[in-house]
Order: sequence, then structure tokens, then C-alpha cells
Amino acid sequence: MLFRKRAWDLMREEFAWVDESASLAEVVRVLRASQVLHPENNVVLVLGKSGGQDRALKGAVSVWKVLEAVDECVLRDPELKVVQASDFDKTFARACAVCTHTALSGHLEPDVPVLKPGDPLPVVLELFLRKKRGWAVVEENGKVLGVVLVADLYRELSSDMVGVL
Repeated sequence: MLFRKRAWDLMREEFAWVDESASLAEVVRVLRASQVLHPENNVVLVLGKSGGQDRALKGAVSVWKVLEAVDECVLRDPELKVVQASDFDKTFARACAVCTHTALSGHLEPDVPVLKPGDPLPVVLELFLRKKRGWAVVEENGKVLGVVLVADLYRELSSDMVGVL
């Protein structure tokens, strides 16, 4: 079964995405909405124009990148260290607003893992292990077709494993 399944068999055609002009705040909103239906989702694709093509992959913002942003521009805000307890919530909210209204360019994941739709499961597994990411983009001819999450790969592999145990 392992060699008969392909990336397109696992990919989610509906995935969380934002336009490249979006802010980090929009990424957080889209990711939270996506997680209501798919709690295991931890990435938002950033799409834009490339050449003459709409919705071309520009990058991705993962939960890890959002947490890094919170650490860098909220938790390290010097005003939070000296604020009185009664004003902390207001100061924290201001720091979050400033942080999340930044451009996405500084928060994009480097080296987005990309699969072709016809890649067999061993190639998908190898990519996940090599890139150490919980997601990969399925792309063909510069067009994003879907996303494969590590949870999808695990479900497929484990169902085959249980069948032989």
C-alpha cells in the first residue's frame, strides 16, 4: 500500500491561506478559524502574484513563527517589565496589536517543503523527516494544489501498520 499512495491521496485541497499583503493579525485569525475544523493544522500559506499567475506560493507562516513573533515583539517589550499590575492587560494588548500588524515578510518560513502530486508516500515521509516540518505544500506548475499535514501521513501509515500487526 505504501508505494501505491501518492501525495495527492493525502493532500487537503481546502487549506488556510492569506494574500501576501495580509498582516500577521490576519494570519492568526485565519489559523484560528482553520483549527476549529482541523485542530491539527499549524500553518497558513501565503499566496500572491508571481509572473502572470494568481495564488502563487510566496511562503508560509506556521504556529512556530507566530510564537516567535510573540516572543520577540510582545514578551520582550521593555514596557511590560516596568508596568504596574493594574495596567498589564492594557500594555500587553497594545504590544500584541503592534506586533500582529506587522508585514508578513519577516515571519515567513524559510525553505517551504514542496511535494509534487504524484510523489509516492516514501518521498512524502522522507521530506517530512528531512525538513522537520509538520506540513508540506503540494504544488504543480507553480500552482498550489493542497497541503499535506504530518497527521495525515501518520494516519495513512499507521492504518497500514495496524493491518499487518
